[in-house]
Amino acid sequence: MSLFLLAVMNYLWLETTRAQVEKLPVLKSGDLVFQTINTGQTLAVAAASASAYTHVGIVKIDENGTALVVEAVGPVREVPLEKWLRQGIFDRVAVMRLNGLTEKQAEKILKAAEKYYGRPYDFFFLFDKEKIYCSELVYYAFKEGADIDIGKIQKVSELHIDNFAVRNLIKQRWQKYKPCRQQKAGTFSACLPVILSQELITPTSVANDPRAEMIYKNYMFRW
Repeated sequence: MSLFLLAVMNYLWLETTRAQVEKLPVLKSGDLVFQTINTGQTLAVAAASASAYTHVGIVKIDENGTALVVEAVGPVREVPLEKWLRQGIFDRVAVMRLNGLTEKQAEKILKAAEKYYGRPYDFFFLFDKEKIYCSELVYYAFKEGADIDIGKIQKVSELHIDNFAVRNLIKQRWQKYKPCRQQKAGTFSACLPVILSQELITPTSVANDPRAEMIYKNYMFRW
């Protein structure tokens, strides 16, 4: 089989398996949705976490039964699920549900997320709450709303950083990195150890939580 034919077949598969709201399983508030969002840092995030999941949000079912997604993209906001799906590359999505999560807990999680609405996106992935990135929002919402530690907090040094995409992103941003400024690490070689010691949480870490059960995906692989 030629490479051209394989490429055509793959493209057709992607086109015919795009996520559609009406074909998803019945969602609940508190469900987690993962996608590969198309941004300038997508490749670096995917490479660092060895996963296609570069963005995550929390499902919210409103009083009319409409599915929304609470997400941190700058600003933190809630958007219709239909719109959220379209921002992902080829409309890929994975939906996970935390085993044992109650309706009351889900309400508290979403309430906890609300206080972050409007906050800008954190391009440096810091745990400082002034600015918020996607998996950080999920972490704080679950922790503050239901006292659930979801995912695993890691240091940057634990991620897959020995590749061009990640190293290039670090080199682009290090001079504006607040912890390095605070520690007067004025050169790249002085700043890098500070960056590597930073703690963060990735969408993949959230997805790998042992309590998270996959209820839908249209990715070709598990990731």
